[in-house]
Amino acid sequence: MKNILYILAAVTCLLSGVNASAQSTLFDFPVAPDTCSNIESRCNYSVQHFWENCNLTKPFEAKNDSLLMDAMLTYFEIMKAGANVNVSLASVRDLMFKAQANHDNYTKLLSISEYLLYYHDFDFIDDLYLAFAKSAADASWLKKDARNHYSEQVKRIESSKLGAPIYDFEFNSITGVRKHLTDVKSSAKLYVLLFSDNNTGSSIERMRLNTDIAFGKAVESGQIEVVNIMIGDTPKKWDDDSQSYSSTWIVGASKDASEKLDLRIMPCVYILDENLNVIAKNKTVDFVKNLMSR
Repeated sequence: MKNILYILAAVTCLLSGVNASAQSTLFDFPVAPDTCSNIESRCNYSVQHFWENCNLTKPFEAKNDSLLMDAMLTYFEIMKAGANVNVSLASVRDLMFKAQANHDNYTKLLSISEYLLYYHDFDFIDDLYLAFAKSAADASWLKKDARNHYSEQVKRIESSKLGAPIYDFEFNSITGVRKHLTDVKSSAKLYVLLFSDNNTGSSIERMRLNTDIAFGKAVESGQIEVVNIMIGDTPKKWDDDSQSYSSTWIVGASKDASEKLDLRIMPCVYILDENLNVIAKNKTVDFVKNLMSR
């Protein structure tokens, strides 16, 4: 909570023209001039000039790791507050290009961006994180296994980007027939893909969704199609567990999905439109339940 309040204060300072360096920061943050007359222009200016007072060639000291994290969070919050996406992407590419002057600094910035994507509740724009991951995948000086790691991330994210068609993954249906997602024919306006594993947590979350009255009515009326995919080619106990699934759900198991899609949590919810374009991704069952209560 303290970090969130600090970030909001820092962003407010940046957008209102107050010198954010009055805060305890790793370096002086830029102040948008009065000539920037609206939120977007002020955010664009702050993003473009954010790292100018940071010496990227000088090693980031371990004692300042929390301040570096705060700086990165503030940087991203300004982008979310109203910066143009193309301006933000150009800023990230420029940052990571310059950071290569000190490889330790580069890897710290890369690690923080990955932490915020996979282990924090920060809501990244796919293309924004891809700018970091693509930079790493192309960095010839990084070890091969590290480059491969980020290359795989790029492939998974690009195959399931927000607003784009999801990768047409293959799965074994409960009847033993091998299918692709596009084989699921439906007149539903929304598809809810629930990816789960054999952990107890997945079973509980599946049951919570299955017993939600509003959600059940939407499924029964044909408004929503549920595709529950167990991760793995033949997950342990899948045959037994699958017998307890809702008869209104399409149930299957897939190794392909985990290898090709951007699944950051488990269980993991994707919401698609009628054309299988990704509307929301890496959401929880609570997200779906809240959606139904609106």
